[in-house]
Amino acid sequence: MGDFFNYSFYDSDVFNFTVGNILILLLIIFLTRVILRIYVVFIHRQIRALDVFDFEREQIFLKVGRSIIIALSLVIGVWSLGLSDLLSLIFGYELVKVHEVSITLGKIVVIALIVVFTRVLSRLIQMLLKKNFSRKTWIDEGKEYTIYKLTKYALYGIAVLIAFTSIGIDMKLILAGAGALLVGLGFGLQHLFYDLISGLIILFEGPVKVGDVIEIDGLVARVQQIDIRTSKVMTRDGKYIIIPNSNLTSERVVNWSHGATLTRFSIVVRVAFGSDTTAVKDILYNCALRHPDVSKNREIIVRFEHFGEFYFEFVVFFWAKKTWIVETTQSEIRLEIDRQFRKNGIRIPYPQRDVHFDRNERSPESGDI
Repeated sequence: MGDFFNYSFYDSDVFNFTVGNILILLLIIFLTRVILRIYVVFIHRQIRALDVFDFEREQIFLKVGRSIIIALSLVIGVWSLGLSDLLSLIFGYELVKVHEVSITLGKIVVIALIVVFTRVLSRLIQMLLKKNFSRKTWIDEGKEYTIYKLTKYALYGIAVLIAFTSIGIDMKLILAGAGALLVGLGFGLQHLFYDLISGLIILFEGPVKVGDVIEIDGLVARVQQIDIRTSKVMTRDGKYIIIPNSNLTSERVVNWSHGATLTRFSIVVRVAFGSDTTAVKDILYNCALRHPDVSKNREIIVRFEHFGEFYFEFVVFFWAKKTWIVETTQSEIRLEIDRQFRKNGIRIPYPQRDVHFDRNERSPESGDI
């Protein structure tokens, strides 16, 4: 029986492939599949037992767990099959050598593992931040996004340093070369650097955050994403626009959501001469007050602006929270104002002119002087 297991299909100085090796490999594959199945069922039960089902969290745990189980299985398989010498020979194969830096297949694998680990760790941090910040009312969506982005950039920066160090690159030379390169490129890529610095300013200072409704160059949009160089905003038409971060720091930007949840809006109304101004004022006030999206905690102001050529002009000011759909709110209030005007006999004016003819004036064509 021992001779059967030791029967060799391939024999060399670094690897001996026998029947026993095949059976061990099949056993490891079988056990790995069983463990993966048990792990998937366990995660499904644990996540679905929570009060609020989180699909994203479930997927992260499944991906991380599967990766760890498969990696351990590979390590056990390599050790049990005696492939350590063969892998050392493969991973030690030199691909490129520049001066004193040697790039081997093993170092490339290490860099790939660092990238994968960093991405997984970034997703885990995002999940943990989302879980912890959801319980804190003083941290809104914009602050949560900013903290995650800064943490992500710091994590990737550390990963780059570790990757360079792992392949034997001297970081002093990298920093010196990067400094000289930045000075040379700075003259030709000034706008790019402006955008990068502006992105850091936005993330650190927070004048504009994810979820804010802003107005820039007459365009009203909601901030969807803030990256290191550009920001993505969505208009009311559902169109996405990419804006350089330098535009958000150097141009005039109206942030409807900054510092308060309520914003004041107004509606201009004109009525015909002779209308009861007291009744007009009461109608405008009550129409704004009865709308569900208008704040009842802030004062509603109706102002008689001025006398026009053929109308009285009023303005009603109100505070609303749903700034993204404020045009809909204003439209509904206008419709209610029109109904109340018709009910109370108040007319909307139209342009009119009074023309007077002087019958005593004679035209030059008549010949009379």
